[in-house]
Amino acid sequence: MSAYRRQAHLDAPLELVWDFVGTPSRYPEWWPRVVEVRGERFEEGDEYAQVTRDGVRTIETTFLLERLDDLRQVRMSCRLTGMYADWRLMPAQGGTFVELEMGMEPRRLEDRMFDAALGRLYFRRWSERSLEGLTSAARSRGEQAAP
Repeated sequence: MSAYRRQAHLDAPLELVWDFVGTPSRYPEWWPRVVEVRGERFEEGDEYAQVTRDGVRTIETTFLLERLDDLRQVRMSCRLTGMYADWRLMPAQGGTFVELEMGMEPRRLEDRMFDAALGRLYFRRWSERSLEGLTSAARSRGEQAAP
């Protein structure tokens, strides 16, 4: 099982950051590779469909919202591959401290092989790009809200 943890401080209020991280239907706005999210509800224990573009292919998978703690944490996992993302937020220095852990608890042989060969590098890059996307979206939203 590979995992990669990354931390960042965003110059944006916790509520604004949570609006992006805690709302799966907003993921296509900022999260790299996420093309579409469909679901009726987004509460802890709910599943939703996510369409992801990874290089040349686009796949639709089911995600489970494992944990959803308002303004603090959201953890989701892919039911097919075992890929997960665990976002933790805290107010800090007038902004938001973000800790992101991405990794995989592989379910299939092909996923175990991928994870063993490339998992750490893959999740390092994806987590870096994810935080960049979130930072950019929060900055843009903050600029729109400024008088």
